[in-house]
Amino acid sequence: MTTTQLPTQSQFIEAAGTRYAYRTMGQTEGTPLVLFVHFRGTIENWDPKLLAPLATTRPVILFDNKGVGETDGETPDSVTEMAQDAITFIQALGHEQVDVLGFSIGGMVAQEVALQAPHLVRKMILAGTSPEAGVNPSAEIFERMNRHEGTEEDGINDFMFFFYGPTETSRAAGMASLERIFAQKQFNSSDQVKEAQMRSVGKWAQAKPDEDYKWLRTIEHPVLVTNGVDDVMVPTQNSYILTEKMPNAQLIIYPDSGHGHLFQFPELFAAHVNLFLDSDAI
Repeated sequence: MTTTQLPTQSQFIEAAGTRYAYRTMGQTEGTPLVLFVHFRGTIENWDPKLLAPLATTRPVILFDNKGVGETDGETPDSVTEMAQDAITFIQALGHEQVDVLGFSIGGMVAQEVALQAPHLVRKMILAGTSPEAGVNPSAEIFERMNRHEGTEEDGINDFMFFFYGPTETSRAAGMASLERIFAQKQFNSSDQVKEAQMRSVGKWAQAKPDEDYKWLRTIEHPVLVTNGVDDVMVPTQNSYILTEKMPNAQLIIYPDSGHGHLFQFPELFAAHVNLFLDSDAI
């Protein structure tokens, strides 16, 4: 049976001492697509308008990594450890191979999964993310990301600033997506998740680059890289680096958009992902 509605109740699986929360939707046959969410996000931070068309043709797996949302434990403060936890979860489900879609910090974790367990990944989508030691946002942007005080309205304004472009069309589409996400939200991440993920992103960004991103050249999987034309949070230049350095990568840049391009164009993005995953020519 196919389900295209986002399930409201999680399933749980125990692996290596952690009780992981996950939800499945879509087909029961085919290579599963595992989604790695953005900073502080949970299962419920995916736009349902994006999920529905993905689930029409494949199994889709949403999960909370260690310490996030409904999953217990403490979130580690390194991308490497987050990837190890994700691999543990996927293997606990019994899957020999999956496709992965990583957004923002989720894309960093997805890269590490492909490096640590290359046999586990068939194809990979990297949305609004960067390589280790990539191009960082400006000091002003980073300072705003670390702001701890403000009203709920300030928080929404910051989210819109980081995720969407300054135009009315981008902001309107972004607000519509945010309303869809808010309508399904039951669980949020803790301050421990925020602090650990901030440290992990800091380590990832400040790592000493090796010669010409040589580790990216070892990721030989088919990869689709996507971003908005002007991502202020994870500069769009990083998407070009990923595409240039990985030997089997292609790039899509969405107009009038930024970090949240996949939520601004949920149906178009899903169509591009489905085409990429279904193609035998890639």
